Amino acid sequence: MRIDAACWHGLDPDNMLMTTANPVELLANGFLSPETEPLAAKSVLSSEYQRDDVNSFASLARRRLPAAILSESTRGHPERSARYNDFLAPSGLPYEMRTAMVSHGRAWGCVVFHRTEASGDFTPEDAALMGRLSRPIAEALRNTLRFDAARRAGPQAPGLLVLDPTDGIELATPGTEEVLDLLRYANPGGRGIPEPILIVAAQTRSAAKEGRQPTPLNVPTPNGWVTLHGSMPSGPRDRVAVVLQKTPEAEAVRLRLEAFALSPREREVAALIAQGLDTAAISERLFISPWTVQDHCKAIFEKTGTRSRRALRALVFFEDHLPAIVVRTPLDSEGHLDVVEKPTVSGVDPRR
Repeated sequence: MRIDAACWHGLDPDNMLMTTANPVELLANGFLSPETEPLAAKSVLSSEYQRDDVNSFASLARRRLPAAILSESTRGHPERSARYNDFLAPSGLPYEMRTAMVSHGRAWGCVVFHRTEASGDFTPEDAALMGRLSRPIAEALRNTLRFDAARRAGPQAPGLLVLDPTDGIELATPGTEEVLDLLRYANPGGRGIPEPILIVAAQTRSAAKEGRQPTPLNVPTPNGWVTLHGSMPSGPRDRVAVVLQKTPEAEAVRLRLEAFALSPREREVAALIAQGLDTAAISERLFISPWTVQDHCKAIFEKTGTRSRRALRALVFFEDHLPAIVVRTPLDSEGHLDVVEKPTVSGVDPRR
């Protein structure tokens, strides 16, 4: 199968949002330049998350055959695709085939293959081949992420604090201080134990006395959510161990939605919208009628200030994923962006 250029992307398997982008071949082969690449990226991201374009990665991941050719999907009229008009045709790459890498219903990445006019279009046989390769590539991507995350130890890894009975620090693993600094945002310059740590310690001791499990504490910081888990280690009484870690992506999305005052059911619906599910799929997943789903959607749009499902997905992607992609943030073992701090990209507003 001839390929003139390819662009690979990572996908977060929980919400189907892109986590990485690699346009190296497009640049190396002269289809894009450093000057045109930002506009091309803007067009692709807008096509994926803001406009109703064909063959989105999320839609491919839900198909029996997770590979699709642009000309076939548009019935021979690729100009119906905004992505074709804004990026593919001007770049001299009129032919496109996209594939999502899916294993057991979870997408771990995707690839876009390009061809020039001289090379001709992709064929159904090409799509069938990529469909067969989708699962083994997905499993290879998943395993690579796990091995890579296991090798990478640093401030992104969970931290551990052990507090003595007077809440003095008895032990702290490397990198913990960076997370503590995030928790001190309400008291800039302070070097004492952050208030959330003290709250977890007190709650953990109380839970131990009552014979129940302590509840994890999710703490908002200027750069994202941090989750604190308390436990009582063996040894002297009243010592508390606190694990500090980046809040898992699915929980962080739930917390962000909760900040918009969404009800529990609205948060469930919004999370499924963020994954790209349509009304019928949400109705089936939550065992509610399609009309109830539509009512929830209306309430969600009003509370989040969005007007459509694409706008809601864009809200999650552009505020949480795009800045991390731009600075090439690594991924954790589950395919999520491995960030404690939310990256900032000076002067970039991709929603314009």
